[in-house]
Amino acid sequence: MSKKPILFWYLVLLIYSVLVSIEWILPFSTFYLPFALLAYFWSDFGVTGKRVFRKKGIISRNVSEMNLSSIESINVVQGIIGRILNYGSLEISGRGTTAVYFSNIDDPAKVGKLIQNKS
Repeated sequence: MSKKPILFWYLVLLIYSVLVSIEWILPFSTFYLPFALLAYFWSDFGVTGKRVFRKKGIISRNVSEMNLSSIESINVVQGIIGRILNYGSLEISGRGTTAVYFSNIDDPAKVGKLIQNKS
């Protein structure tokens, strides 16, 4: 997971609150940053020789995994800021309705190609 979107939007809100002097943005952005960093540090994405997986959560745990042989498509999702800062998300679809999402990762196109080469 990339720190780029978290830090970028935090800095945008901080600069905006200083320039426009809106009092609620600074406390809001200061409140948001710890939660964004917790989501960053307690998320795990991986690709092994047999599967792809995503693990998220601090107290409760959410694990999604898929065998490499079951992968049918890999979609790269990047917005304008994501293209500029080279981060984005991957949606890995498999047989049926299963999907594994890698959100806010560095260089998602490269990661998608690496997964395609393994499967």
